[in-house]
Amino acid sequence: MNATDEDIIIAAKKASIHEQIINLAEGYESTAKSLSGGQQQRIALARMFLKDPPIVFLDEPTASLDAIASQQVKKSLDLIKKDRTVIMVSHNIAQIIDADDLVVIEDGRVVETGTHEALYEKHGKYFEIFNAMSDSLNLDKISQTLKG
Repeated sequence: MNATDEDIIIAAKKASIHEQIINLAEGYESTAKSLSGGQQQRIALARMFLKDPPIVFLDEPTASLDAIASQQVKKSLDLIKKDRTVIMVSHNIAQIIDADDLVVIEDGRVVETGTHEALYEKHGKYFEIFNAMSDSLNLDKISQTLKG
């Protein structure tokens, strides 16, 4: 509530939503009702930047977002992770692959913990999930295209 206009703009830029806000008919005075789900998600991230909490809990932060909106949210999440504790629940391995500690839960029970590298080398449940995600995304074809 005590944020200055400058603070709000800085937070919106960190959340990758500033340009879209200034293109709205009422700019920063617009209501959230006119925004898409991805835009509303980035507004929530901007509010988080303003509040600057030491601990952040995120539950499926890119659920139901298209690839471009997910990319923008991921960039914001990378900024949020700096200098704070972030606890994230996600089925999207791309969001959690660089976490300091991963916790794999199956049927309500913790089955593995560790870094991406350690869990992958273990060839357990995380390995299975990671490979299924890789196959479903057709990463071989994507890799060939990017090398192209």
